[in-house]
Parts: sequence; C-alpha cells; structure tokens
Amino acid sequence: MEEPIQKVGRLAKLKQIIVIGVPAVIESIISVIISTIDTKMISGLGKGAVSAVSFTSQPKLIILSIFFALGTTVSVFVAQALGRHDREETNAYFQTILRITVILSLVVGILAGLLARPIMSICNRQPDTVGLSVSFFRIIMFFLVFNAVSIVLNAALRGIGKTPLTLISSIVMGVVDIFANYLLIEGRCGFPKLGVLGDALGTVCGMAAACVTSIVLLSTQSGFMTLKGLFTPRRDPDIMKNVRVKAGNTVVENLFTRIGFLISSIIISGLPSDQTAVYSVTMILLSYSFSFGDGLQAAVLTLTGQKMGARQYREVKDYVRLSQIVGAVVSIVLSAVYILGAHRFYSQFFRDAEAIAHGISYTYVAAALTLLQIIRIINVAAMRGMGDVKSPRIMATICVLFINPAVAFMLTSALSCGIWGIWIASLTSQICWFIMSCVKERRCMREALRLTA
Repeated sequence: MEEPIQKVGRLAKLKQIIVIGVPAVIESIISVIISTIDTKMISGLGKGAVSAVSFTSQPKLIILSIFFALGTTVSVFVAQALGRHDREETNAYFQTILRITVILSLVVGILAGLLARPIMSICNRQPDTVGLSVSFFRIIMFFLVFNAVSIVLNAALRGIGKTPLTLISSIVMGVVDIFANYLLIEGRCGFPKLGVLGDALGTVCGMAAACVTSIVLLSTQSGFMTLKGLFTPRRDPDIMKNVRVKAGNTVVENLFTRIGFLISSIIISGLPSDQTAVYSVTMILLSYSFSFGDGLQAAVLTLTGQKMGARQYREVKDYVRLSQIVGAVVSIVLSAVYILGAHRFYSQFFRDAEAIAHGISYTYVAAALTLLQIIRIINVAAMRGMGDVKSPRIMATICVLFINPAVAFMLTSALSCGIWGIWIASLTSQICWFIMSCVKERRCMREALRLTA
C-alpha cells in the first residue's frame, strides 16, 4: 500500500513544480520574445544597429547583476520565512532589501549614465557603432530604478510562489515596450523617427509599466507581504547581517559572472560586425534556453527554501530530482526545435545565404549548450535553496571569469579561430560549470539529509 502513496506524493510535488515553474518560464520567455522583437525591429536599421545595441548588454547586465543578486536573496529569505509561517520576518527581509534597491539603483544609474561614453568605449571596439551604443546605454541607465525595483518585487513574489502575478507584470512590460518601439523606432502615428534611441525609450516605458504593475499586484494580491512601513525602517542587526552575508556572496558571484561575460564580449567586439551580428542572433536561442532554466529555478528555489524553512529535509531531495528530470526533458525538446527550425529562424533576421548558413551551424552548439545550461541552473538554485551561497560564487568565478575568457582569447587571438573560438570557449566553460554544479549539489543534499538523521 505504500508504493501508491509515494507515487501520489511525487505527482503532487511535480504539480507544485509545474504550477510555480510554468508561469515563471512564460515570464522569462516573454522577456526573450521582447528582446527578439526588439532585435527584429532594429535589424531594419542595419547590422550596425544590431551590433551597437548588443554591445550594451554585458555592461547593463553587470550593473543589473547587483539587483538580480538582491532579488535572489529576497527570494530565499521570504521562501524560508514562509516555510516557518513567519509573516513579520518575511516583511522585515523584503522591506530591508527593497530599500537598499531603491537607493542603490538611483545612485548607480546616474553614475553609469554620466560615464556611458568611457564604459562603452571599453565594451565596443567598433568605431562605426560605438556612438549608438553610448546613446542607448545612457538612457537605460538614467531610468535604472524602474528595472531594479521591478526585479526585486517580482523576486519577492516568486519566493512566496506567486509566479502568476509576476507573469502579469511581464505581459504589461512586453505590450508597452513593443508598442512604444513601434511608434518611436520608425516614427509612426506622428511620433519622431528615433531609431536606436526609440528602442531605448521603448524599453524604459516597458520597465516603468512593469514596475507600477508589480507594486499594485504586491499591494493587493500577495497576501503575505506588504509595503506598509517601507519608509520607516527598523534597526535589526541580525537581519542586516544575514542580508549582507547572503546578498554579498550572490552579488560577488553575479558581478564576477558578468565581468567574465563582458571580457568575452570585448573579445567578440574585435571580430567583424557581420560575424558578431549572426552570433548575437544565435544567442537569442540560448536566451530561450535560459528562460526555461530560470523558470524551473524559481520553482526549485521557492520549494526547497520553504521545505528547508519547515525542516522537511527529505522533501527537498524529491523536489530537486523531479526538477532535474523536467529540465532534462525540456532541454532535449528545445534542442530538437532549434535544429529543425534553424533555417526559418535565421531567415527572419538575415537575407544573405552565407549569414543563414553560419547561423545554422552555430545552432548545433546552442543545442549542446542548452542541456548543460538548464541542468546547471537547477543545481545552483537547489544549492541556494539549501543555504549554500558560497559554492555558486566559486563555480561562477572559475568558469566564467577565468576559463571562458582565457580560452576565447587564446583561440581568437593566438590561433585565429574567429567566432568559432568563442563557441568552443563557451562549451568548455559550460561543461566545467555543469560538472562542478552536479558534484556540489549532491554534497549539499547529503548535508541536508544528515539533518534529518
């Protein structure tokens, strides 16, 4: 009689993963679709415009990595507090991190906007596109606060399992962003034709709309968190210490990761724009892969955090293993879709047969990276949910800050492998990252199970 009960239990767990994970996956996919549509709209301005915007991605993500880290931290804290049914603790962590986010985003955004030209002079070595990169980056940074606050609010909602609410916020962002781009990039309905600047303003409008939507939804629908008392901070040294420790490790991890990606981006910017344009479009596919991993990450982080908070340690293992199985199935399906639809996909961006042929060959690498990426994301989320924030930082530092740029530089500069050197470097670093995450996740799991014993 016990076997059917176990099966029902696992089906119930799988349902929880799906209920939390699917809206988070759709939310992430919407972000990628918006990026894809943006790229499609900009592609009408020429390959130079596509390259100019693509080179702003890494410095922007380096800055946003601070707020992604704060978002991850608030997700862990509110999930564990929810597992203990402690509403006061939940709001103490949530409001503390949100206050830090508002102040930090205003300061960092203004500084980055003022320093846009020197920043982009480092990140973009193509003289014909650097001016457009500066203009785009400056506008995005001056309005950084909308993006940062939205990230932390949505992360807090994910931590208590309210992913359908964050999905609504993303839909609003997408609709506003695309509509504003339609009006401003080509100058329709009486609006001026602003080109790349129009894309930047459209992005800002979308993020502002998403931020307002998240505030309204959290205030009216969360049921567990509140914004009341946000501007009357309480002094709790234990909370600040915990935030510093967990957020500090995650911030360092994200910064090192993004710095590594930035170094790789600088190496890529030294290659011809025709190659980098096709490469940037291929990266859209990996963004879709990441969106699925990110959605599953939200489910793993929330459920493992809640079970750790409730001290139900054996339940953690079931959630992680089921998520890994789901991740493996999803990655296989995605890889097949990428390969079968490659020609049609690249035909949406390029007309010349050579660019399409290069894109199709790059797709096989993207398919291989998809499996490594999704499972690794799930493993790292499980580690964070179980309280290990140091191992993800160490792994990211080794793989992204050292291995990837070193291999990319050697292959592109010393051996003249061109863009294929970048792909080989990505495969090398992702394989190492994948193996380390599997080993560390199992070690964390053994430690959690010992607590049960």
